[in-house]
Parts: sequence; structure tokens; C-alpha cells
Amino acid sequence: MRKSSLVMILVIITVIIIGAIPLFAASYNEAPILRAKVERGELPSVEERLPENPLVLKPLNAIGKYGGTWHRLTTWEKWYGLRMSMYGHSYVRWIDDGLDIAPNLLTDWQPNQDKTVWTLYFRKGIRWSDGAPFTADDVLYWYEDLALNEECSIPIPNWAIVGDKPMEVEKVDDYTVKFKFSKPQVVLMELLATWPDGGGDWIPYTSAPKHYLSQFHPKYSDKYTDFIVHEEKQEWWYNPKCPVLTAWMPVRHEPGELLELERNPYYYAVDPQGNQLPYIDRIRVECLQDGEVLKMKVVQGNSDFQIRPGFGLRDISILKRNEEKYGFETLLYDSGSGGGDCFMLNHNNPDSVKESLYRNPSFSRALSHAIDREKIKMMVYYGQGEATTGTMSPKGAWFHTEKGKIVYQQWKNLAVEYNPEKAKKMLDEIGVVDLDGDGWRDKPNGESLELRIDINSALRPGSGRLDTCEITKVCWENIGIKTEINPTENANLNNMLKEGTFDIQVYTVNDGDPLLYPAGVIPIGHEHFAPLYGTWNRLKGTGLLSTELDKKPRDRTPPREKPAPDSPYTRLYDLYKKALITADDEKRAELVYDIFQIHIDQGPFFIGTVNNTPRVGVVSNRMKNVPRREDLALGGFVDPWIMSYSAILNPPTFYIEE
Repeated sequence: MRKSSLVMILVIITVIIIGAIPLFAASYNEAPILRAKVERGELPSVEERLPENPLVLKPLNAIGKYGGTWHRLTTWEKWYGLRMSMYGHSYVRWIDDGLDIAPNLLTDWQPNQDKTVWTLYFRKGIRWSDGAPFTADDVLYWYEDLALNEECSIPIPNWAIVGDKPMEVEKVDDYTVKFKFSKPQVVLMELLATWPDGGGDWIPYTSAPKHYLSQFHPKYSDKYTDFIVHEEKQEWWYNPKCPVLTAWMPVRHEPGELLELERNPYYYAVDPQGNQLPYIDRIRVECLQDGEVLKMKVVQGNSDFQIRPGFGLRDISILKRNEEKYGFETLLYDSGSGGGDCFMLNHNNPDSVKESLYRNPSFSRALSHAIDREKIKMMVYYGQGEATTGTMSPKGAWFHTEKGKIVYQQWKNLAVEYNPEKAKKMLDEIGVVDLDGDGWRDKPNGESLELRIDINSALRPGSGRLDTCEITKVCWENIGIKTEINPTENANLNNMLKEGTFDIQVYTVNDGDPLLYPAGVIPIGHEHFAPLYGTWNRLKGTGLLSTELDKKPRDRTPPREKPAPDSPYTRLYDLYKKALITADDEKRAELVYDIFQIHIDQGPFFIGTVNNTPRVGVVSNRMKNVPRREDLALGGFVDPWIMSYSAILNPPTFYIEE
């Protein structure tokens, strides 16, 4: 009897479980404003709007309530902060502060053995915000009709070019594509998780709504002969008519003033109970031209949640004083910065004597030993952060291994000791002494030596970066080197970087992986310590590299110079390129550590100050499910834009409780 009863109970439980599966899969909940539209016949049912296998996002604390408006503030007319808060167009997403990658538009992905072919499986039944199906054709349209079209401004992403050849995209069926590379693409998923996709500027496209945009494409419409109109229409944050895949869709745009969004009725995510996300009905973003006005409005409780609202640590006291009155909480997340504000000496300096000095590790180490980082830490960062010679982010995955922990400490401590006497002795040994008796050290050839720190003129007294520069200037003058801070308009400063005419630039090295974001660590592009070499490396594989070689490096377009084959600049770049096509994980790791070792043996190539200082955010008391620092896997990893704060925090699961 007991055995029969047990069997009967198991059968009943099995029937219940089996029956519950299609019930959940076919029955979902939705926001009241959408339910009303369904009842009026303006929308299909929520079951018809969701894909076969919706993305499930787990709220931090509680199942949320529908409704409300999320108020935000920005000084960015291109709405970068908002776009960085939505993973809607991304194939995959970072989770746990970058410790792992999770599905998003994709449900699965499979590389072949040598990682030259990646098969990507999209969720079946995803729809654009106007209800049109999202399929592999939207991927092909982005790549073949836009990225490969030289007349269109949408570029081929760097990750799509491996072995100096663009990838091929093959449609297997409506929900499956293959990305085919001429050589192994070993970090494709990491690169696809980097930046919330959606297009524009440095945010790459990986799909586009063909059914909408093709009407403006010269290939599909006789009305157009160029891409001017197409490029206007594709920028969805400016054009509310352009369908999106994000949790909220633009419905009103007033250039430079206001952007309003409403929930996307076709957003493909639900919570664990089958409630379609997002919980919040609307987002209202006000654009302000003056950062001080923005800060005042935040202090007065006019922002429900945002990170990086322009506050520094010195602003915490005013925020704290107003928390109770205006109903908000001040948040402090780890920045993840590896070097803080770093001083990058120009290794392609127009002054050949300075160029030789700046390439000498003894000179850069002497400058590093002269910096009073504890003073910077206390006066600028209120005791927060850690003194560092300057590294990639300590949050980066390469520093989580046993070897990585050792390498990180070696790099961080390379020349971090504050020792002015040691710095003076090192300068004496390389001939940087006072030759004319005026009290200032000179170049070894007898010419006057003056360091020029080129900074953005928009920095105001009280900004952390300017304060750091002022303290460092005094430190360098205390060891006998005349130092000038040179405020320069941002446009001119960018030109100085491209042309390699800056003396010492101030740059923040934030990212944790040189294979995902090499800027600052690998000479590729111009935003680092060897801009002319970096531009040369960036142009490898293009027709531009071999042009204008009869001209001087700075007279070329773009300015560029070939580094010596045995130089650290060539070795760093070659290791980077080799690592990018090394399918074996252990061998690739060794190449990455070899990159770091060059920085240890022949650096510092950039001189760091204080790393991993906090980033300030605000959250209103009515906004729920917003993580605090202690809720985050690494305490935060805010500074690297590629880590996609605040999208990584799952804003569709936030809700408002009045």
C-alpha cells in the first residue's frame, strides 16, 4: 500500500510538473498600459509578442511593480549614459562585473576547434519595437549592406577583421548565422559583450532593422543615391521612428534638451515569474549644458538613478547633507581604474633629446619615485584607492590567476615608492643635471629641460585631475625639473595626440584586458605613449600604410612612423596580434603576461598615481532593485566603458515604489 501510494504521488507530481512547463511558456504577465492596448486591439497578446524562449532576468531583491517614470539628467547631447544603460541590441552581456558572459539576443554560440568559425543561435521570435521579426537578415543587412559598403559611414568593427581580412557572414536559417574568419578569433564573445550595441560613434552595430532602414538605402530604393538620409534615420536615439530592441524605445526627442522613452511592448525579457520587463513605464532624460547645473539638480533630488553624474569625492558631503531632505542615497562603486590619472610621456616627442629621455626607463622611474601618491590619495581621493606605478585594472581577469596576482604586484610596485632622493640620484646617473647653475636640471646636451603637462582646459580648480597635476608639478620641481601645466582646448589637444606633438598627456588606464581594449597599453591608435607608432600599427593591412612614405612622419596623413623591429613598441604590438589568434588558452595567457612583463622590464610607459578610487552615483529612495557596492561581484567596475555600466546592473528589473 505504501509503495502504491508513493508511485501514485510521484505520478501526480510528474503530471503537475510536465503540465506547468507549457503553462509558464504560454502564460505571461504584462504592464497595465500594455494590457489596455491589447484589450483595445492595438497590440497582440503578450504571448505573441515574446519570443519562444524569453531572456530571464532575475531582480536583485524583489519582483517589481509596473509603472512610473525614471528621471535622469545628462550633459551628453548624444545620450551616451542612457545608451550605456541598455543591453537590448547586444548579442551577449557581461555579468558579475565582467567575470562572466551570459546570453542576450543569443541563446547559444559554438566555435569550431580552431575558433575560425563561430555559429550563433538567436532567440526565435524576437521582434523589433514595431512588431517586425528580428532575424538573421537584419545581421546580414548590417554587415553586407552597411559595414562592407565603403560609401556608408558604419565601419567594419575591429573584431570582425582578423588576419587583416574582414570576416564572412553566412545565414544558416532565420535564427542562425556563422561568422567566418581567416584566422582564429579567440575573444569574439568578449568583444561582442563589450559596449552595449546599438550603433553610433564608438558603439558598433551588429544588426539593423532592415525592414525599416532599407527604404533609405540606395540599393533598395531609387529615391536615394547616397547614405545621408539613411545615416540620419539609423540613429534611433534621435529618430523615434527607428525600431529598436531595447527595453525602452524613444518616443520624443528635442535635440540637446530632452529624450523621452516608453516601455518597448516587444522587449524579449521576463522576470522569473513570467512578468514581461521592464517594470518602469517611462524614462525621461533632461540634457543640461552646464555640469554644475546638473549637479545642483541631482543634489535637489531630480535624478532617480545614475552613475557618473559629474560628482567627485569632494562632493559627497553636500550629497550627504541633502539625502534625507530630497529622498535619495549616495552610492559609491569601485571605479576599477588601474592607474588613476596617468602621466604618459610622449615617446614620439618632436624634441629628439626629450624623446630619448622619455624612452629611458631610468628617467620615467625617477619621475615616478618623485610623486607623493599618499598626498594625492589624501587630498584628492580622501584616503580612498591604492598607490600604484600604473597598471591595467586590478579587476581584470588576467590578474585573478596565481601568476596574474604576482605580475600585478610587480607592475603596481615597479616605481611606486615615494623617494625624492632616489629620484635625484637616478637623474644624476643619466646626466639630467643642472649644467648652467640656474637651479633647474637640464637635458644631457645642455639645453634647458622643461616638462609640459598638456591637459584639457575645461578642467576647473577642484577637479581631481587638475589637483593631481598640480601636486605632481610641485613634486617634479622639488627634484629640480621645471614643470608647466598647459591647459589646451579639447579639439587642439586631440590634434596634438593624433600628430604626436604633445609632451606629457594625462590619461586614465581603466580596462582589464589588453585583447579587448588595448588603448594605453599596446601601441595601436594614437591615444597612448607612442602615437605615431600606434597609428602605423593601426593601419597595417590597409592601403594607407604604404602611401606618403617620402614625407616626414608628421607630414603624412594620418601622421605615422614605423617602429624599429626590435623595439618594445613592435614587440608589444606583435604579442597582442599573436594573442588575438592563439586558440590555445594557456598559450594565449602566456602571451598576455609577456605583454605585461615588457611594461615591467622596460617601463613604466605610463606613470600612474592612485587606482581603483570610488565613483559616485545617486539613487532615489523610490527606485528599487538597484545594487549597492556590496551586491556587486567585484564591488563595481565602473570606469571602463566597455564594462557597460549601468547596463550590467539590469535596469529593466528596477522598479519605482511611490
